[in-house]
Amino acid sequence: MDTQRPAEGRLRGRSGELKAVAGLLDAAATGHEAILLVDGAPGIGKTRLLAAAEKRAKDDGFSVVSAHAGELPRPLPLAPLFSGLVLAPPGGRPARAPGTEVHLHACLEKLAVHTGKLAARGPVFITLDDVQWADATTVTALRELPAWVGADHPVGWALVRRIGTRQPSDECLFGDWEREGAARIALGPLADHAVVEVIADVLGARPDDDLLAMARGAAGNPRLVRALLDGLRNEGGVAIAGGRARLLAEHPPGQVRDVVHDWIMRLSAPARHLLGVAASFDRLFGADDLADLLGWSNEQVRPPLQELVAADLLTVVANDVLGFHHELVRRSVADDVPAAVRIALCGEVAAKQRPSLALPATSGADRRSGSTSVRGRVNLRHQLRWADKCADGSQDAAEAWGALTGTERTVAELVAQGLTNREVAARVFLSPHTVSFHLRKVYRKLGIRSRVDLTRAFVHRDRDRRSGDDATAGTLI
Repeated sequence: MDTQRPAEGRLRGRSGELKAVAGLLDAAATGHEAILLVDGAPGIGKTRLLAAAEKRAKDDGFSVVSAHAGELPRPLPLAPLFSGLVLAPPGGRPARAPGTEVHLHACLEKLAVHTGKLAARGPVFITLDDVQWADATTVTALRELPAWVGADHPVGWALVRRIGTRQPSDECLFGDWEREGAARIALGPLADHAVVEVIADVLGARPDDDLLAMARGAAGNPRLVRALLDGLRNEGGVAIAGGRARLLAEHPPGQVRDVVHDWIMRLSAPARHLLGVAASFDRLFGADDLADLLGWSNEQVRPPLQELVAADLLTVVANDVLGFHHELVRRSVADDVPAAVRIALCGEVAAKQRPSLALPATSGADRRSGSTSVRGRVNLRHQLRWADKCADGSQDAAEAWGALTGTERTVAELVAQGLTNREVAARVFLSPHTVSFHLRKVYRKLGIRSRVDLTRAFVHRDRDRRSGDDATAGTLI
């Protein structure tokens, strides 16, 4: 699966990274070998930075060799390098299986000679995107090729890879080159001011507070921000007037869910399952919470949790306390969980958190192993605070439910069952905006702030009502 080059436009929020690129090209132009290594999470803008670097190199008179390691089940050995240099490998087409050492040396020699010929005419800039998908032979060649080309040639190298793919070969490659003096940068999230600039670039207007708040759910991830803006514009979820962009939609558009789905499908099956369960929590949760809810041991939970953190989907807030890195990802994952499953999970979350009020002051780790650890104590304090909030919030919501009007109660029940505002509007013959109006009133009366809170209140109300019915039936008997 090839990565599409992003549309041309000003690169926002990357002045430090562009300065590193400029330093690389300046060093290469003066006849010094220069290597830049770039790490980044999915959607963080690695390919966009590489495109900007290639443009800068062309403007500076470099010959640019652009290679890309495609995501194939069995990639052809050395294909990215030969394709980028527009060369045929020795003996014709690359073999499916790695060749002999003699063949590898012949390939390296041909690549080095061709690169040297290019460098004799002027500086050369060689880039390789998505190094994480490169085959082992290509990684071996990359480790050796700069030495074959020679440090006295005006050649600059830029390699980009995605973190969280669990490929040890590219980590060794990056580690070796860094120890030999290569510059290495990690692309981080965009700052708020850069996100505002991106919104202005895409929509031609400054965002209102609601739009900026939803955009912050991308946690500075450029691909998520762009998917949000394009989706809102395509679905009529934003109104632009007087140089201001006003948010109309209550939920992220389908394009955001498509991006999140693409990221999730790259995960292992246990990680995907765990992520869906984690989305049933409001914000933060402990590793023990997930283990208890799934009926897994801590040893079973750790590997998929580590995978999700490495993929930048979850973030560690404190020892064994985690949360979603992007609120848009959490909402997208939660929306993809079937309504019946979501309601059951929310009920399980509420049921498992309330009993922790009566627990003695020992951690989850203490209960399992008898050890005392800071990790366990932090997790337990988090559980107790959360249990208090859930218990008090659900009780208040249950008492306030009777204050809802008939329409508000209908809207609340449908939303709690997993319907979107548009689906509720079609069911009760109201406009989506009217449904949003009623839903805001429901939130205010129940003292809650989210659909998950509403679902929890609905589950507790339904459970209490059934308990009351059973008690009445017992009295009559």
